[in-house]
Amino acid sequence: MNPTPPKHVFALQPTRKTGRERIIAVMFFVVLFTFAARLVQLQVVEHSRWYSLAQGQMLDRARESMPRGEIRDRSGLPLAVTLPLSYAVGFRPHEGIDRDFIAAELGRYLPYPDSMIRTKMERSTYTYLARLVDWQVKQDIDSLHLPGIEFVKEARRSYPATTAASTVVGFSNVDGVGLSGIELSLDSLLCGDRREMVVWNDARRAVPAVMSPLDDDKAHSGANVFLTIDLELQSILDRSLAQGLDGRTYERACAVLMDPFTGEVLGLSTLPTFDPNAYSDYSNGERRCWPVTDLFEPGSIFKIVTVSAGLEEGVVTPSTMIDCEGGAYRVPGKVLHDAHSYGVLSLAEVFAKSSNIGCAKVAERLRAETFYSWIQKFGFGTKTDVGLAAEPSGLVPKPANWSGPTRSNLAIGQGVSVTALQIAAAYSAIANGGMLMQPKLIKALEFPTGELVSFDPVALRPVMSKEHAQEMTRLMQQVVEHGTGGEAKIEGVAIAGKTGTAQKVNLEAKTYYSNRYVSSFAGFFPADHPRYVLLVVVDDPRGSGYYGGQISAPVFASIAREILEERHSYLLPKPTDTDSTEDVKSKANDEPDSSKSGEFAFDTTQYVGIPLVDVPNVIGLPLRLAAGRMQDAGLTATLTGNGIVVSQFPPAGERIPKTIVCQVTAQPKTAAQYAASN
Repeated sequence: MNPTPPKHVFALQPTRKTGRERIIAVMFFVVLFTFAARLVQLQVVEHSRWYSLAQGQMLDRARESMPRGEIRDRSGLPLAVTLPLSYAVGFRPHEGIDRDFIAAELGRYLPYPDSMIRTKMERSTYTYLARLVDWQVKQDIDSLHLPGIEFVKEARRSYPATTAASTVVGFSNVDGVGLSGIELSLDSLLCGDRREMVVWNDARRAVPAVMSPLDDDKAHSGANVFLTIDLELQSILDRSLAQGLDGRTYERACAVLMDPFTGEVLGLSTLPTFDPNAYSDYSNGERRCWPVTDLFEPGSIFKIVTVSAGLEEGVVTPSTMIDCEGGAYRVPGKVLHDAHSYGVLSLAEVFAKSSNIGCAKVAERLRAETFYSWIQKFGFGTKTDVGLAAEPSGLVPKPANWSGPTRSNLAIGQGVSVTALQIAAAYSAIANGGMLMQPKLIKALEFPTGELVSFDPVALRPVMSKEHAQEMTRLMQQVVEHGTGGEAKIEGVAIAGKTGTAQKVNLEAKTYYSNRYVSSFAGFFPADHPRYVLLVVVDDPRGSGYYGGQISAPVFASIAREILEERHSYLLPKPTDTDSTEDVKSKANDEPDSSKSGEFAFDTTQYVGIPLVDVPNVIGLPLRLAAGRMQDAGLTATLTGNGIVVSQFPPAGERIPKTIVCQVTAQPKTAAQYAASN
């Protein structure tokens, strides 16, 4: 038998067990307290810090561009718009993806070969596989549930007018950045704001959902731009220019149409042209608005400066006789030639026959500084600031740098470099009675707030007196009626214009080509009441004929006739059984008397259903009062100048369709008028 243990042993056993329990309990409570304290630290004391870290992992911020503003013509017709339902297809690489399979599947829907898609997928970071994918393609790819493939909504720029005024409108790239034309020059206004949004991210950093915009109330779309371009007239320019040069070989051509009283560019056409919907298919030369950005020597269309200066300075009159030396005339440093041999001609004949020698002799009667100032007055050597990037000032040598033949060269449009737009603006100054207007391409801006900002015509400076402007108009009519511009004639309509045939400059040889030319015709119509200034330039025509009167003048006539038939058919006389051709022609060229009605017979059959109204007499009224008088009569009028009304068209008392826009011209009061009114 085992001996009975001592009493003290039994006394110690329960005490040892209780101690272990207490130690365990204390340790448990210490751990529990530590855990609770840590929870308090994490969830209370450091809540903000850890919440921010969690948010940073789950949420992200993305920036989305607001819709780009639209570009429209003067009537609101769209030239550039943004289509919202387009997507970018992106690839986010991670382990376990069969890239070959994905590339093959995508190749069924994307316009790229499988190999190109597979090459893009080799990148270790997120990359775009395709841009501007339409909604249907996105749906088809999405239904495949391909790993790593994501979609990002993006806007697509569309140009519904395609090639019409495309070099003016320009284009923007897939990221919505303007790269040429108005898209470039007004990019900061068109592009709008960028909206910031909160988005969820999953473990692979994909973006499955947009939570909410952060500054939706502050982000605005881009401004809408209204151009001065008239899409209907632009279409006429495009069509007539292409048809007029069909079958000819040339480097490039352009036509510029302006309102001489406002300086607004109503149409600008270039050949070759391009479609901004597929801009990458064209060269920089085809996409450039070269009538604004490129310089050329104008040749004889520049002679309006020489003759205008001679008339205004009083050194010649239209009847001044000038010896044209039989076609050859020695000037310092060279012998000047005419295309034909002429003897003694009047200034009117010199201009009509485009005699180089006659114009050089007019320039000889002017001081160098005076002649130079006249070139500047007409706007040459200065940017027009029409609103397109990369516009040059042009090159006009200062008198201090003139050599022996410089004066004679400038007189006939050599040795000076200009843009086509500068030429159109100079001819507008003659057409409107002597005021140089700043050319305009931007008519108004419409901001997302609803604010509409319009841009009024800007008169830069008076170039010449109204009397001499009218004299120049008559001389230019003689060019068409009896001179080199006969191909610009339109039966029954007075046309004023000037031909130009300039030798092209060989920049490498620093001389002129002997067989390459720039052929042009510049003018306005109707000459008695100018509505439009039109310039046609054909660069380097080849084949039969190269003179401006042969190449550009017929195109001018084609464009002018179609415009008149489309917009102002009442200006084209309707011959009757008793009218001979000469009678009709005589009636069309007569100067109207605003005191008589019925001088012009408007063809009201062209305006069936449009109310007819009587034109009020506003001559002699202040311009503001005249505008009110026209408005009271229910008519719209184009107002030119300031002060007292000196002319109006149509004449007072004429009964015309309500939709016809009248023209009202005013001039400041004379000293006698001020004295009489006071």
